[in-house]
This record gives sequence, structure tokens and C-alpha cells, in this order.
Amino acid sequence: MVTLLFTLLAAPAAAEAPVAASASAVGLDPTPIIGAPEGPPLQGEALTDATVETARKLRCPTCQGMSVAESPAEGARAMKDEVRKLRAQGYSDQQSLDFFEASYGEFILLEPHKKGANLALWVTPAAVALAGLALVALRVRKSPPTHPAPPSGAAGADPYLDRVRQEIES
Repeated sequence: MVTLLFTLLAAPAAAEAPVAASASAVGLDPTPIIGAPEGPPLQGEALTDATVETARKLRCPTCQGMSVAESPAEGARAMKDEVRKLRAQGYSDQQSLDFFEASYGEFILLEPHKKGANLALWVTPAAVALAGLALVALRVRKSPPTHPAPPSGAAGADPYLDRVRQEIES
């Protein structure tokens, strides 16, 4: 499904210019979107680790509660393959994330940016926690300590106390 989407998006571009040799398998050259690769091409264990690291930051479009690295969905596997191709070409983690964000929108990122309207997502929990702590501190500070009232000293008011006093005095 993702491959089909990339193919459809790349079709007009493919008609205008030949596909570069380093373009991804579906014919979409990521260079105009995210620039030239910032690092050396990766391979082997470094490529696998980098692929998993980037795929953990992307939301599966099918599962939506899982990352691309964890999801068994076909779309997630296609996205993971695309991440692998980008990282193999030398694109950085951030460049790979930017590529998918340009294609799918900010929703594809598991961790939203800390700016604009999303700032409320990051600030609200901390603000609520601080407000709760301040409320608890005010309640504790304002409430007087509660001590039991001293027993009345009048004899005969409480037979139990009278017996205890007699025991103590004897």
C-alpha cells in the first residue's frame, strides 16, 4: 500500500526527469525533500541498528498505537524497508524522519514536535502536576493540626477514667 502511494506520488516526477541511481526503489528521489545525505552510507549491523532506531520513532499507519519497528503490518514493513534504504544511502535519523513527515504529515511521528499547538501536549502534564502539588501544600499549610481534646478533669464524668485514676494512684 505504501509502495503504491509512493509510486503514485513519484509518477509525475518520473515523467519529468530520469530517476537518479541512488533513488529509493519506488522511484522517489528524497534529495529534493530532505537534501543530500549527511552521513556515510551504512551497511551490516550498523545499518540494522540505525534502521530499528529510526523505525521506533515512526507510527505505524495501520496499528497507530505501535511503532513501525514493532508492527507486523504490511505497511509498516514497507516503511521499515524505506527507512533501511534511506539509512543505507547515508541519510541521517532526522533526515529520514523528515522524509516521512513530508510524506505523511506530523501524525506519523510517535513523538510530536515541541512547538506550536503541540507545546500544550508537553507543558500541560507538568503544569497540572505543579498545580496539584501547590494545592496540596496550601491545604497542608492552612489546616490546623488536629489533636484530641484533653480529658475533662471532672471526677464522675467518665467511669472508665475514674477507674484508671484509681489504679494509677494506688
